[in-house]
Amino acid sequence: MGQLGAVQTVVVCASSAFAQAPCPAGMAVTTIQGYIIDPSQASNIEAQNEPFDYATAAGIWSMGFTFVVGLYLVSKSAGIILNRIKG
Repeated sequence: MGQLGAVQTVVVCASSAFAQAPCPAGMAVTTIQGYIIDPSQASNIEAQNEPFDYATAAGIWSMGFTFVVGLYLVSKSAGIILNRIKG
């Protein structure tokens, strides 16, 4: 997988005792290190951040639960048949 972005110095407004021109009252300009996503990779990140789909999750859970219960019932039936054969 390629590089999604890079660590860069970013200028932000942060709480401060005094105000500076581009920031709202009570905030001043400061710099921090931030991971900036490459614009060509932004669509990949957005696709991964879709809201949770409860209907799909319920369908997958139901399928798994049904499979486990079905496997249990088949195994139980096979056990009963084998116990009758053993005698």
